[in-house]
Amino acid sequence: MVYEVRFQTVEPQRRDAYVKMYKEAIQGCKEAGCRGGQILCSEDDPTRVMVLLKWPTKEHHPNWRGTPTHRSFRAAVEGWQTKPSEGGYYLAETI
Repeated sequence: MVYEVRFQTVEPQRRDAYVKMYKEAIQGCKEAGCRGGQILCSEDDPTRVMVLLKWPTKEHHPNWRGTPTHRSFRAAVEGWQTKPSEGGYYLAETI
């Protein structure tokens, strides 16, 4: 299992609406093998959101790109973030 982690920035007054929209828009990734994930909102900075998606392998995520559900997702999230998201792929270890 590999985790895709995305750090995102949104307008604080729109964050709740962004989270609601994102949770609905991202559902199409499950067609490409995404096993779900979480969206976390910072208590310290109302502009910060972190998305954590679980993929069977790193290759599953790029296979989703360009599909109809991915294009729909991209159209839905366009314009919500105040700057490009950052992140990457991570492997987890239990502590």
